[in-house]
Amino acid sequence: MTYEPIYERFAALGPDGKCREAEFVRSGFLAQEDRPELFFFRVNGEETVVGISGGSLARFKSGRLRLTREEKRARAVLAARWEVDVAGRWLKRQIEAGAPLDSRSLYIQDDELAHLANELDFTE
Repeated sequence: MTYEPIYERFAALGPDGKCREAEFVRSGFLAQEDRPELFFFRVNGEETVVGISGGSLARFKSGRLRLTREEKRARAVLAARWEVDVAGRWLKRQIEAGAPLDSRSLYIQDDELAHLANELDFTE
């Protein structure tokens, strides 16, 4: 199974009519609380961070991905690309809505994560 990334680089039109170019730069995680995954994008030259709750991500994966240890290793790259798309899709939606690009509007949790996964048709 291959997964073609959609939101590593994209453009979004805000409600003000301005087009914003976004590009995925890197990812990481915070080693505190629920260990959120962080996805850094450059939006019109400024760095923006989208977070996905580590607990929400773990619950989503355990509910959907019943894999052996070997299968999990083989799909690690696939999952990383999918997570970038989830973060990018959320960022695009927030830009289009005119939401501020801050931690309050760019943090994804349980229900929204499931909704974005369905939007991206991610099934394994």
